[in-house]
Amino acid sequence: MEKINSLPNLRQIYPFNDDDDDRLSLQGKLYRSSRPDLLHEVDLQKLDKLGIRSIIDFRSITEYRKASGHKRIDDMFQVMKVKVPRKFSYDQSETVKSISVYNNIRNRKHYLIDFFRSNYIWTIFNRAPWYIQLYSIIYLLVDLIFNTGFKYFVRVFARNVLNQRGLLGQYIDMIEMSQASICAALKLLTDENNIPSLLNCAHGKDRTGIVTALVLNCLGKSHSYIARDYAISEVSLADFKQRLHKEIVERMHMNKEFVYAREETMLGLLQYIEKQYGSIESYLSCIGFGPKDQQKLKQNIMDL
Repeated sequence: MEKINSLPNLRQIYPFNDDDDDRLSLQGKLYRSSRPDLLHEVDLQKLDKLGIRSIIDFRSITEYRKASGHKRIDDMFQVMKVKVPRKFSYDQSETVKSISVYNNIRNRKHYLIDFFRSNYIWTIFNRAPWYIQLYSIIYLLVDLIFNTGFKYFVRVFARNVLNQRGLLGQYIDMIEMSQASICAALKLLTDENNIPSLLNCAHGKDRTGIVTALVLNCLGKSHSYIARDYAISEVSLADFKQRLHKEIVERMHMNKEFVYAREETMLGLLQYIEKQYGSIESYLSCIGFGPKDQQKLKQNIMDL
């Protein structure tokens, strides 16, 4: 199938793309991309041909609403907010609950899963020196008054906390503090009604890259394959570097490192998980996605 130009970083996860190209299969079961908010009408029709039943979007409702674009995708999919448990992880028998955001009843679902919830924000806040915490409250008030989407508040912690930890450090934080959100996404993929599915976040690189890595591990792929797949994002987003720079570096004051997707970053994350939890499988069990769920995901996607 021909390329969908208004949906950057779109590629299939399964069937496996061992040639590292951007060809799309009409028989695909799982895809990944940047945000679908900017799809042109003609590209929306191309996307429809992929037969996608669900979109699993790693953005909050606020981030989704604030993002630019006509969001024509809402004409095809019912927007759902996933009610992620307040605790850090799911119980293994616990199911994913969601509520409709708009009154647009559709058979196909667009699930929104917030990755940066209160526990994540509180941890980042507490890493900053007391005086940074103090004056960040002023920026927070400005953000609330002018409805900026917390732009100025985030900038303070980007400059003083996130940039010091680097991209790998941010990924480790998500692995530790976004466990319930990650588990919710994986549990949605065990439902055959959600397949074929499209995974996305803002650019299809970071949050999407982490969840994709865990999915590929469940499907039996090696660390080297997972890292190569992750690094394709840098190539796929090459034509959109200006947009990435504007949204990540200029808007949020993150370092340029956060624009890239290098194999060593993903390998470092996988090594961290194995060191801390013994294996990727053990990590998944710890967050509520046990061996039965892992096998069900594999069967659901690979038609075993």
